[in-house]
Amino acid sequence: MIQAELVNEMLSCAQTSWNDYWDQVPDEHRFRLAGIEKELRQMTQQLVQGMWEMAARYLDEKAEQDAGRCDCGRRRERRKHSIKIDVLGLKVEFPCVYFYCRHCHKGEVPVRRWLGVEAGGVSLQLERAVADLTSRLTFGGAVETLLEQHGQQMDRTKAERVTYRVGEDAVVYLGQRRKQALEELSVEQRTTGVEQLFLTADGGAIPVGELKRPSPSEVTKETPLTPVRKIPKGTRSIQGREARFIAVREPDVRTERIVDCHIAPYQQTEFTGERMLAAAAEAGLRDDTKIHGVFDMGKWIHTQFEEQFSAYSRSALADIIHVTEYLSNAGKVIVGKAKAAAWGQARKQRLLSGYLDGVLADLEEHNCDDTCAKDEHEKCLVLVAHRYLTNHRKYMDYPSILARDLPIGSGEAESGIRHVIKKRADVAGAWTEANANLMLALITIRASGWWDDFCRWRESRDLDRWHLRQRGENKPLFRGKRTQPAQQASLQN
Repeated sequence: MIQAELVNEMLSCAQTSWNDYWDQVPDEHRFRLAGIEKELRQMTQQLVQGMWEMAARYLDEKAEQDAGRCDCGRRRERRKHSIKIDVLGLKVEFPCVYFYCRHCHKGEVPVRRWLGVEAGGVSLQLERAVADLTSRLTFGGAVETLLEQHGQQMDRTKAERVTYRVGEDAVVYLGQRRKQALEELSVEQRTTGVEQLFLTADGGAIPVGELKRPSPSEVTKETPLTPVRKIPKGTRSIQGREARFIAVREPDVRTERIVDCHIAPYQQTEFTGERMLAAAAEAGLRDDTKIHGVFDMGKWIHTQFEEQFSAYSRSALADIIHVTEYLSNAGKVIVGKAKAAAWGQARKQRLLSGYLDGVLADLEEHNCDDTCAKDEHEKCLVLVAHRYLTNHRKYMDYPSILARDLPIGSGEAESGIRHVIKKRADVAGAWTEANANLMLALITIRASGWWDDFCRWRESRDLDRWHLRQRGENKPLFRGKRTQPAQQASLQN
């Protein structure tokens, strides 16, 4: 019997009882859409609960058949135990009988071997639902939404632990994707790629810190404890770490892009550079691809762009918005605050027309004095703007880029920092650096449109692990206290 046949048989058997029941339902429920929906939802919840219980009984019966007798032919002793597991919308209890042969000194728990979970475990579907919510909402907001949408109660700290577990898988998944994408750039496997790619990147600080709990000698009766685990509450020293956002897409495609969000190790700009290359490879970079980058000229960005894509036809540009800000700030000194914005916009138009030298000449006419507005380093804003344009003049060929109909602004990266990374990660006291990177991995998968593929990948890995458990090659380590040593099992058949 296949699944569809079983469902049809169940529906057929229920038809008569259904009509009898439905005739007794008040008209405001059976003839009103919201009423019908409420009735069916309640029925569905009870049916699902009942079917889970049937599945648990089935596993218990199969365990008795498979492990009730030892290979030596003797009937095994039994120690009854059960585990409660959170599945989507429910908490299910599975009997997990421990079967032990005193003669052979061998024991097993078939249900644990089949399910591969411990008490308090979480199903894949529930992990997906939790990570889906926590990657977009705070942990507190996620558990509230989980209760509203699925009727599932979960402690905030458990939702956090589930999220980080899924985040660890996300890091592995993304690592495999990057490795495969970079391998496809090897000489032996190069193929025709997309004609033109656009890459932009930016960074923004998010708060991270290390949690420190009181030492045992510092704990007193007045020390506050966590609500669930009852351990001393800790404090977190907060510092800013730069989270980096990379986006790669075809210039005329707005809805599909490859995104990478991460915190790079200190003093390792090549870490982000390799992420740039991998993201471009995912987006279709090959020998014949032209790649165009627009940045705010942060040192780690344009230098790594030049280094990583040195073998490809490339162009790079200073973000016109940042250039205009420098010019407008200089205008505050040259023409005053009231006219500064208009002065800066006028110079922007000259840059777009290719008159960089003329703009530099306007700045060079200024003579500094004590009244000049200065930046945080006590430098005149005009000199700051002149230095910025001079240092990056090779990245200001706006006319040729506009002629190719390519972007001249990095607003997509700045928007990504605000609305992709900081929208979720800019939460004081929430992260260690390691956990922040786990969350950024989940954010990367979502922003790149890989969520469904990631969940299929997790399902495939879960299936592989199941096969290993059945062969005895992957024995999970279950946390928690033993009720008694296996050798002392005393419950008889």
